[in-house]
Amino acid sequence: MKKILLACLLFISGFVSAQNPIIPGYYADPSIRYMDGKYYLSITSDGYEDHNGEPFIWVSDDLVNWDVKYLDINNRFFWAPSMLKGDNGKYYMVHQQGVDYLAYMMEAYSPLGPWKQTFQIRDFDVELFRDPVSNKIMAIGSWKNLITFDNDVNSPTYMNKIVSSDPIEGDFTDFTEGPYLFFKDKKYYMMWAGGHCWLETYNVRYAMADSPEKTYREPTKTPILDTNEEKKIYGPGHTSVIEINGRWFLFYHRQDQGRYPTCNYRFSCAAEMFFNAKGEIIKVEPIDDLSSLGLDKSPYKNIALNKTVTTNSLVANYPPTQAVDGKNDSRWEAELGEDKWITIDLGKMEKISKVQVDFEYMDKFYLYKIEYSDNNDTWQTYADYTKRAKKAYETRTSEKEVTARYVRISVKRAEAKSAHISIWEVKILSKK
Repeated sequence: MKKILLACLLFISGFVSAQNPIIPGYYADPSIRYMDGKYYLSITSDGYEDHNGEPFIWVSDDLVNWDVKYLDINNRFFWAPSMLKGDNGKYYMVHQQGVDYLAYMMEAYSPLGPWKQTFQIRDFDVELFRDPVSNKIMAIGSWKNLITFDNDVNSPTYMNKIVSSDPIEGDFTDFTEGPYLFFKDKKYYMMWAGGHCWLETYNVRYAMADSPEKTYREPTKTPILDTNEEKKIYGPGHTSVIEINGRWFLFYHRQDQGRYPTCNYRFSCAAEMFFNAKGEIIKVEPIDDLSSLGLDKSPYKNIALNKTVTTNSLVANYPPTQAVDGKNDSRWEAELGEDKWITIDLGKMEKISKVQVDFEYMDKFYLYKIEYSDNNDTWQTYADYTKRAKKAYETRTSEKEVTARYVRISVKRAEAKSAHISIWEVKILSKK
């Protein structure tokens, strides 16, 4: 088959470690939490008409470099999860169910599970919140109720019983879903998604109060984050917030530009959030290069970034250069069929420590292998996943210390539902 050669025309000095979206693929409703020295990003696996992808959680040391982990839950109806650590050392997670549209509490001894369901919560889009003033664990849901759990750590119903669920009052312009509570400088902030995900009006808004139970007031009736075509931000919503050394970061999902408006194909993103002297949130400016935030702790650099790529197959608008552009929302896609490959030319002999392959769907099966070469003619095996089909998350990162100029990803077959072989990004990692 005739080779198709596509050379990247972009030349960027330095190493861009990660860009928005922060993780590769269709993941929505990002809920960020820092526990046990790591960042945990709980998400909805998206990209399906009913959202029912496998349950994953993403883990990071620095908010820039993320590993995907499978959650031992045994439940594909797993929407908008929210997790925190209790005072008894256990972990608690609330998720939403897509049949009865209610929330469920679970508990586990590890953030990865196994998780056990404990009781039903009559609300939706429930987000957990620990009040730093009272130290009580609460929750807020789309029914606009402030939920307080049994917070007596010596009680047999600790975190497994609701002791109060009271309506909150205030100004909530265009309130739809995805509420989130956080605390800063003696003020409580409640965010929510306004509009609807299937309309072009989807956006992020907020209000403030002096206590979680008091009346919330909006400093402004305008969104702090909405569609920005210039920056290619479409339909942002469903937020969470984290503070790191006095800096505040907003996590949100935005919609796939090619499918906008959509409730099914969304990407998780992050941006730094700023406040004025009154404590009001300044309109959020989306960013692309997360490494500009100075958070990257990885000992590796991606030497595949913007290198020349060859392939034996492509679909219009999905060239192989998009598999090495450092972006988690652009991808290479091959024509329908088997035996597709891409080869990355590093330009010179390089030391390689790891190869990371991000297929379009982490929960689909693939048969593929990774090879390396000095001359693009004689190949040696780096990793072989052709003997037994595995899901993409299981084979995402392969490790082997070699020296080579060329790396080839040869995909024999993809699971039928994703038979168009497609890869968000190939990272070839070398020690800095």
